[in-house]
Amino acid sequence: MDTQKNENCNKSFYLAIVGAIMLMAGQTCFADDRAVTDVLTAIYRMKPEVTSTEVRLAIGELEKASPDCRNGHLYFRAKYETGVLYFKVRMMTESKNTFLTIAGDPDCPGLIRMCSFNMIGQISRLTKEDNGALGAFEQAVNYLEQSPVADKNHPINPALIKLCCSVLISRAEIYEQQQDYVNSINEYTHLLRILHQDKGGDLLDRYGPLASDRMSQLYLRQQKFDEYKKCVETLTADYPRYYRTPIIKLETESVKLLKSIPTGFEFSAGSFPAPAYLITYVKASKNEALGRQLANRLETLCKEYLNTYGGILLQYHYAWLLDTLDEKDKAAEIFARVYSAETGQIDDKLGGKTIIETVQEYAKIQSAIILGEKGDYVNALKILSKLKTHPDKSHISELAESVGKSIETLKREMPKDGKK
Repeated sequence: MDTQKNENCNKSFYLAIVGAIMLMAGQTCFADDRAVTDVLTAIYRMKPEVTSTEVRLAIGELEKASPDCRNGHLYFRAKYETGVLYFKVRMMTESKNTFLTIAGDPDCPGLIRMCSFNMIGQISRLTKEDNGALGAFEQAVNYLEQSPVADKNHPINPALIKLCCSVLISRAEIYEQQQDYVNSINEYTHLLRILHQDKGGDLLDRYGPLASDRMSQLYLRQQKFDEYKKCVETLTADYPRYYRTPIIKLETESVKLLKSIPTGFEFSAGSFPAPAYLITYVKASKNEALGRQLANRLETLCKEYLNTYGGILLQYHYAWLLDTLDEKDKAAEIFARVYSAETGQIDDKLGGKTIIETVQEYAKIQSAIILGEKGDYVNALKILSKLKTHPDKSHISELAESVGKSIETLKREMPKDGKK
C-alpha cells in the first residue's frame, strides 16, 4: 500500500515538472496548427484520473490531427503527450515505446528528447529495470549539461533544474538500492554542484539539505565517520531550517556515544535508529553515565527547538530516555507535552504531520504505562480512551488494547488502599 502511494506521488511529481517545461518551451507554437493545438488543450483540461477508453479516444484525436502539423515542436509535443496518456493509465509498454521512438528521432527538439529520456527512466525504474533507468537518466542529464541552455549567459528555467534534480536523485536511489554507495554519493555530489553554480536559486534550499542528509547516511553505512561528521556539520550549519536538522543533531550525538561503547555498532542502517539503539543500550546495560550524557544534550536541544516537528520528536526521545533512567514523573510530564502539542503548523508535504500524530499516540500509551506503574489507574485508562482508531496501524491498537487490559487487571486486583 505504501509503495503504491509513493509511486503515485512520484508520478504526479515528475509529470508536473515535465508539464511545466513543455508549456514553457512551446509557448510560441500555439498560434500554428490549430487542430493539434485544440486537441492538446482539451487533453490538458482532462481530469487527472482518466480511463483507458478516454486515453484511446484522446490518442486517436492526436493521431488524426498530427500528420498535417507543420510545426516540428508542436508535432513532437503531440507525440510526447501520447506517451504521457499511456503512462497515466499504466500502459507502461506502450508508453515506453512511444518515448523511445521520440528520443531516437534525430528531428526531435532537444528539450523534448530530454523529457522523453526522463520518462523512459521513470518507467524502467517502476518496472524494475534499473540498468535501463540509469542509462536513460544519464542521457537526460547530459542534455542539460551539453546543450546551449547550460551556457552561463543563458538563464535556465527552474522547472528544468527541478527535473534534473529529480533525475539525479533517482539515479542515486537506484545505486543505493544496489548498495553501490560510492556511486550514489557521486550522484548527490553532482546534484549539489549543479545547484551551487548559481542555477538552482531557491531550489538549493529545497534539494541541498536532502542531498546532504542522504550522503551523510551513505557515509555512515560505510563506517566513514570523518566524512559523516563533516557532512552533518555542514548540513546543520547551512540549513538550520531543514525539517530534520534538530533530529540530525540528536542522531549525531547518539552516533558519537555509541562509538564510545567497546562492543561497537556498525550503523548499517545509517543514523536514523541511533537514538533508539542508544536508549535501548542504556536500559539493558544500566549505564546511567552514558544516559545522563544524552539526557543533558537532549534537554538543551528541546529548549532550542520548541513547538516544531523536530522539537516534538526530540521531546519524545527525551521522555523515553528519562523513563529509562527511572525519572518517571518528569518523563510523564514530557510525554504529556508531546501528545498535547499542536500540529496545525507542521508541514505535511513529506508526511511530517502524520508522523507526529503517530508519535503522539505512542506518547499516550507510554504515559498510561507510567501512570499504571504508579497506581493511578483511572487517569491511565482515561488517557488510553483518547487514542484514535487505527485500522491501518494495528500495532498501536494492539499495544493500547494490551496495556488497557493490564491496567484493568491491576485496578481490579489492587486493594483500594494501594497495599498488596
